[in-house]
Amino acid sequence: MTVQPVTVHPVVVDAALTRARIAGREYAGYTQEQVDEVVRAVGWACYEPGNVAVYAHLSRHTTGMGRSADLFDLHRRRVLGTMADLSGQTTVGVIERGRGLERHAKPLGVIAVVAPATAPATAIATTTLSALKTRNAVIVSAHPSARRVAERIVADIGDALEKSGAPAGLVSLMATGDRESVSELMSRCDFVVATGGAATVSRAYASGTPAVSAGTGNSTIIVDEFADIERAARVIAEGGSFNEGTSCSSESNVLVHRSVYARLLAELSTRAAHVLDPETSDLVEAVIWPRGERARDLVGRSAATIAAAAGIATGARLLILTATRVSVGRPMFTEKLTPVCSVAPYDDFAEAVATVGDILTYSGRGHSCGIHTGDNDRARARVDRLARQLDVSRVMVNQSTMGNAGSPHNGLPFTSVVASGSWGGCSRSENVSWRDFLQTTVVSREFDRGIDDLDDADMRELFGERAVSSGPVVPMARIHQLTG
Repeated sequence: MTVQPVTVHPVVVDAALTRARIAGREYAGYTQEQVDEVVRAVGWACYEPGNVAVYAHLSRHTTGMGRSADLFDLHRRRVLGTMADLSGQTTVGVIERGRGLERHAKPLGVIAVVAPATAPATAIATTTLSALKTRNAVIVSAHPSARRVAERIVADIGDALEKSGAPAGLVSLMATGDRESVSELMSRCDFVVATGGAATVSRAYASGTPAVSAGTGNSTIIVDEFADIERAARVIAEGGSFNEGTSCSSESNVLVHRSVYARLLAELSTRAAHVLDPETSDLVEAVIWPRGERARDLVGRSAATIAAAAGIATGARLLILTATRVSVGRPMFTEKLTPVCSVAPYDDFAEAVATVGDILTYSGRGHSCGIHTGDNDRARARVDRLARQLDVSRVMVNQSTMGNAGSPHNGLPFTSVVASGSWGGCSRSENVSWRDFLQTTVVSREFDRGIDDLDDADMRELFGERAVSSGPVVPMARIHQLTG
């Protein structure tokens, strides 16, 4: 299937929406078996190694960000995980019964998928699969730098849809990602899925159309004195350097108990990480954030490229910036989107938790934090404290924060949209999944909930002793008689 580039303006957006709505209305009549076959066909097209190799190559060489091998691995893992999450789920007909209620699943309609420059094919694939599972039509709008890869994957999806007999126009691509076109699409579709920068997310929520979005990351991790330091170093090095740190979930900051600080740095040094002293860290910080603003031309570039810009020669895959203490608001403790991780020591766990909260309040509120710790009562209490005290949607324990988006080794849904809750300006706090792409019609039949027969004990449970002090309970049936 050939994707024809078009110049987007209101008339063209209207035509695309009309085509998508026609296809969506037909697809909404599919049975669960038909839907599942469509999803399988599209899933394989998005997972087939030859196709994915092309997506990875195009992503790397058109956006200039990431590593082809990592893009390949990331894409296949997330597509496979998404397919596993979708398998066996009921999204057609009655999906829930109880208390006299029947919930009938319905699609949202036409979903605009606004894909980012970082791992664009993966975002398109995983979101489209979830949308198709719930019988929606999709219009993709890609970042201008990711246009070629978006054209390729939407063409592959289109071929799979055609071969499975799905309606033409069920998944389509707007061939330009300029701000005006994206805003027009957002305002006229039925639902928006926005990944990418803060400006894109803001436009999605300002469009007047219901939306979900990813949040700003800045994953901050505590490594305490109970942690397996060798394992923690491996996890941090792998997560922080993966795909040149372009994920919002990449390890960004690490606070380490002073008693194991030197050991962790030593372990990181053996794992393709270049540990910089505080003075050299200042030089690299100035290169990545000249005048306090992130240098866009370094986003998703290699550690060697970034180091060279600061006059440092290295073959490392990850740069470790060190500081004697955390200074909240300092650029090195904000989101990086580069293979760079900031590390500082702490002395007291309560102090570390408060510092993580301060870092995330400034950059990355609501997204995620993590801890590497032991397996004892004190360690478990520390995990509980993080969950209770911090405004985050995810606390990752003894694993990479890259697992925020789902992993074969945790129970989180696979996604390309890692939301941050109201803390981070998002409409969701959980991983955006297929459950966010359906709505329901509820059939209600009479069901006796027992409210008419409450006695004094029931009233005390509802209202406490104040219910008894107000006098004897007047049965609801008697109230109904008195009020007609």
